Amino acid sequence: MKRAAITIGVFAVLGFVGGFLFSQLTSNVVPTIKEGLEAVPTRTVPESWHAVRLSPGHSQHVINERIECDECHDPAEESFVDPDTGTCTQCHEDQASLAHVDLDGMPMDCYTCHIFGSEPEVFGRWHCTRCHGPFQTTEGIPGLAMHASVPCESCHNPHKPAEETIRQCDECHKTMKVQHGRPSLSGSCADCHGGHKLASEAASCQECHATEKPKVPASATFGAGHDSCATCHEAHSFSASTALRCTSCHERKTVLAQNTAPEHRDCNSCHTPHAVRRAGDATCKGCHEDVPSTHHTKDAGDCTGCHDPHPKPAAPIAQQCSECHEEARSERAFHAKKTACTDCHQPHRFDLSSLPDRALCTRCHAPQIRLTSRNLGHSSCDGCHEGSVHEPSGIVACGSCHEDQLSKSPEGHRECMTCHEPHRGTVSPQTSCTGCHALAELPGLHRVPAQPQTEGHSDCTACHGIHEATVRADRATCMTCHEDIGNHEPDAKRCTGCHTFISGN
Repeated sequence: MKRAAITIGVFAVLGFVGGFLFSQLTSNVVPTIKEGLEAVPTRTVPESWHAVRLSPGHSQHVINERIECDECHDPAEESFVDPDTGTCTQCHEDQASLAHVDLDGMPMDCYTCHIFGSEPEVFGRWHCTRCHGPFQTTEGIPGLAMHASVPCESCHNPHKPAEETIRQCDECHKTMKVQHGRPSLSGSCADCHGGHKLASEAASCQECHATEKPKVPASATFGAGHDSCATCHEAHSFSASTALRCTSCHERKTVLAQNTAPEHRDCNSCHTPHAVRRAGDATCKGCHEDVPSTHHTKDAGDCTGCHDPHPKPAAPIAQQCSECHEEARSERAFHAKKTACTDCHQPHRFDLSSLPDRALCTRCHAPQIRLTSRNLGHSSCDGCHEGSVHEPSGIVACGSCHEDQLSKSPEGHRECMTCHEPHRGTVSPQTSCTGCHALAELPGLHRVPAQPQTEGHSDCTACHGIHEATVRADRATCMTCHEDIGNHEPDAKRCTGCHTFISGN
């Protein structure tokens, strides 16, 4: 009971004291606070607060760092004006000492790069593109095409020298294996790529390979598939062994004699990888030096003028002669219209102007050439054969050379080739007078009745000269056979006065 009474007494005293203090507070302190609040100007929050709050600067400070507004904005100010940059240096003293400079080398204001307002389309923390862009048109600023979608701060820090802050490419491109040119190059991606360029705009291969081995001529690239080194070479593994094979693009390309010449199926046998269009006659002759050619063509090389290195399927190994020699209607349009061009012309030695006609004609007319070997007058083919070699038109009349023999020959003996083999010029062994003059039909003593036909006067040439119109009928001629009757009428000058060959027996 006693403890309860004491407790009640204590609470009563406390209640009295509290009531007294409350009455004093409400009568003196509260009015003072109200007067102080009424003295502070009313702050106006901009309607763009939601957009401003998401700006790069506010996002970093308010959202990421959870910094209170009053740490930057003076609560005594009526509006939310931009704080003086001195406010920034209170926390960012190191960055202020290495301020970003403009193109003239002057330090730049913090707000030039750091965006705290509600500007639309801000790219990156610092919106570098306000000064460094647009990248495709700004003079003096290299294009940022390669990394156009990557914020600048991914590689750069504006408060440090660029050479100290540029990240190594392999920090992002971890899967990229580079084996190009090491150790002759520094091994840096920047050897070929500007950080602000497209991969396709990498430094031209010619910038190095005009002097560095392998040296590559400017003509190595051209349109129609060879317009870039990277068409055949993998950019980051740039070696001969990894180069794209020719057949990956030219798989269906037909090659001359591909079934019989395995070397022709290897493109590198004729084409140099960095000078594929130089392949030509010099290339052909590098392997076919034992085939000298004097067959010159008008518009192409000696070899490729006739041989298409990449002909159509099933095409002949060489072009037809008549494709260039238009006067020929076909491959057998010349020399009696039955002789192929290659019967006379060697394909690689087509010019026969220095070749004697005997050597040329021997290929087909060997028997005739042999017959003329002992007849110097008939040794030249074109001496008797008229017209051209391509178009022979006939045979020269024998009388043009043998006019004297022809004029003295008896009637019927003026067709020389009736008796003479034309190339040797001698009387053919198969030729005999009886071929035209049957003994049984000859008058007088041409056939002596008492003698067999094969004897007596059957040797016509004993009395007749082939090219003589008159008969040798003098006594001396008869005595060559009848010397046993030499004393018979020794004074007679002609035996035919009594022994007639014209009529009778």
